[in-house]
Amino acid sequence: MIESFSLSTAHLFQDAMVAQARLRYKVFVERRGLPHQHYEDLEFDEFDTPSALYLVWRDSERVVRGLIRLLRTDRPYMLQSHWPHLVEGDAPSSEQIWEMTRVCVDKSVAPKVRRTIIPELLCAVSEHVGRSDGIGVIGVTRPHLISHFVRDGVCWLGAPDLIEGEIERAFYVPWEHIRPAYHCMKYGIGNVLYCSGRATERAA
Repeated sequence: MIESFSLSTAHLFQDAMVAQARLRYKVFVERRGLPHQHYEDLEFDEFDTPSALYLVWRDSERVVRGLIRLLRTDRPYMLQSHWPHLVEGDAPSSEQIWEMTRVCVDKSVAPKVRRTIIPELLCAVSEHVGRSDGIGVIGVTRPHLISHFVRDGVCWLGAPDLIEGEIERAFYVPWEHIRPAYHCMKYGIGNVLYCSGRATERAA
């Protein structure tokens, strides 16, 4: 199940807000050893604002195992604020373009289940962008990762560079290519149960 919430709707989803911060700590601070801000076992940054949207993937025991955070690009966001040199020209600035950030998965999940987490989260991202009249998403990642999940439509915004110890690159994906069709077909992913603060159930 995918849950979608912001600061104003997090109370509808039990421990979702703290659980996503705990997963970020586990992935970025503990596993990768990155010097991200944290308090105890919760990772956070300056973009955890009321306008941020969190998409979390829960397992059958309702433990948060995956996350994508979405930031509107008409407000401060990571690529524009920290790595503008990754974009040739001006960085996107539009209420119709969202930045995917803090994308992470709990590596302790069994591989057979783990391989579906990002594809299902991307289905939810596609659903959100579509019903928000969005036109696409941007982000910064290792090139092979986005190309693995999104087989068509990836537009590179500039040259790669060393970011947090990895060679990464800024990308843009139009809305119609966000849903990972190949992985949905391969793993039998149909409609993804998608819950938000504005509706109890949606098919993504």
